[in-house]
Amino acid sequence: MWIPVVEGLRRRGWEVTTTLEEETLGYTDTEHLQYAAEQNWTLLTFDDDFLSLVETSLSDINHEGIIFISQHGHTIGELVQRIDRALLEYKDRTLTNEIIFA
Repeated sequence: MWIPVVEGLRRRGWEVTTTLEEETLGYTDTEHLQYAAEQNWTLLTFDDDFLSLVETSLSDINHEGIIFISQHGHTIGELVQRIDRALLEYKDRTLTNEIIFA
């Protein structure tokens, strides 16, 4: 996730961390999902590989939710607004094994 998007979400009051901050840069997609699940975190991503991974995986990959957003054709402000709306819409729900499109 781009740092300006993370900063924008933090300014809106969301608790957000990054792979760089967590020192998990270089993990495989499966390892990222497992790490996020261990922390009870929903994964926010631009990477549609995560969608393929959980939708087509032969193994049962459990996760605490994935919020996917395409960055193509959107400004930083638009991305922050779309993610913020999705987070607000689902903030009172458990997103275990769900995929949300922002």
